[in-house]
Amino acid sequence: MEEKISYTKRIKEYCQTHKNSILDVSHVSDNIFVDIPYKTLLKILNRLAQDGVIQPVSKGVYYIGKKYLTEDEILSKYVEKGKGMVIGYKLYNRIGLSPYQDSIIEAFTNSISSQHKTIGNLRLKKALLTFDDATIDLVSLLEALNAGYNIKLCNYFTYKSITDLLSKSYNDSIFEKIINAIAYPYSTIAKLNEILMRNKIDNNCIDIYSKTEKD
Repeated sequence: MEEKISYTKRIKEYCQTHKNSILDVSHVSDNIFVDIPYKTLLKILNRLAQDGVIQPVSKGVYYIGKKYLTEDEILSKYVEKGKGMVIGYKLYNRIGLSPYQDSIIEAFTNSISSQHKTIGNLRLKKALLTFDDATIDLVSLLEALNAGYNIKLCNYFTYKSITDLLSKSYNDSIFEKIINAIAYPYSTIAKLNEILMRNKIDNNCIDIYSKTEKD
């Protein structure tokens, strides 16, 4: 009984020190409360939800606080402060590649334990990276190259201009970290190499990619 009280106390203390943030059950189970049995963790969280300490957002996801979050606010909790970045049409809108509005919002995040998580219209994908500006720029380039001319309402000149601009952020070290965290096909890396060569940017992206594939 004392042990269970201790579990509850620890989880309450965590909630006190992480107010206004997302509590992803799988993530905290794997990284924070590794010694607490999963079923016990679920029961304690369920009681805290009943007490209004946390609010259910989706299956396995709570908000630590009393208000209910909008979809944009939930997304922000997964991508802010280096935790992740939007991809898909939300990214294409942001960087000027396309004005097309998609109801589905995709994002990479380092704050989930499973490979994928769906919350309403949010589609989260696991990527164990620190998303600083340079990393976001290079992932943006790789995502644009991976989609190619399949991006809706994007014309050739806009695509070329933006991918050329993003290519200036290229760095071998950052590229290696990205492809160790996110799987891209060789065809995308070949496109990257072509743009870098055209813009006279020194790189070893093909060699790095090949080495990573062998490992």
